[in-house]
Amino acid sequence: MKTNIYGNGSVYRRQDGRWVATVCSRDPVTGKSVRTYAYGKTKQEALQKKMELLAISKELPAPSGLTVSHS
Repeated sequence: MKTNIYGNGSVYRRQDGRWVATVCSRDPVTGKSVRTYAYGKTKQEALQKKMELLAISKELPAPSGLTVSHS
């Protein structure tokens, strides 16, 4: 059985017939997991929304060199 890599997202069908796309990512500030959902009427629509969520999650910059200075 094939397993998914963390952060690739998933698509599944709800009992009410709608399709759900989910993507997990890390909050750049706190480091906690954040799960984002998008809904579609068809599986193809949900897959498209999953790709959009993945693109958005990859664009978030990681915090680098945060410093605090005293005046």
